[in-house]
Amino acid sequence: MLTVYLTDTDTTVRCDLKQQQPSLAYVMSLKKVFLSTADLLEPVIPDDNDLSKMTWRSTRKDLDTFQRLATHWQAIELRLKGYAVFAGKDAMNIIVQVALAKRKMLFKQLGTKTDSLQLDIAMMHSIHSQLDQLLSRQPAYTPNFLLDWPEFKQATQPS
Repeated sequence: MLTVYLTDTDTTVRCDLKQQQPSLAYVMSLKKVFLSTADLLEPVIPDDNDLSKMTWRSTRKDLDTFQRLATHWQAIELRLKGYAVFAGKDAMNIIVQVALAKRKMLFKQLGTKTDSLQLDIAMMHSIHSQLDQLLSRQPAYTPNFLLDWPEFKQATQPS
């Protein structure tokens, strides 16, 4: 559970990420995956420096976006782990590396005109697209993924 102070509504909320690991560890692991995490959640370290009491600061919109990212990443993790059982961990890593390369290429194309969330959405779309191509004839997840992120549909289009 994350404790998040919402700066726009001056309220504190509890956010359940539905993870087994401690919330700090999970947020830090998401921070490694998503460039936008630092823009969406700001850590607030307590005065006694006890990280088990760490809270976060955000706006309602940014927290909702972070929760959407976390939910979609959980689906991607499940799909990648399932594919790894079938094709091996190296094959799974290649899918992620290709998606990261696409994110890097998009950044080079758009430069300062893009934001980190747009790059993260493009990366997740790339992973879903690759898995859809490898695992089924019908794109099972990609269209549904785009329905949840309509504001970034253009970022997922081939250039």
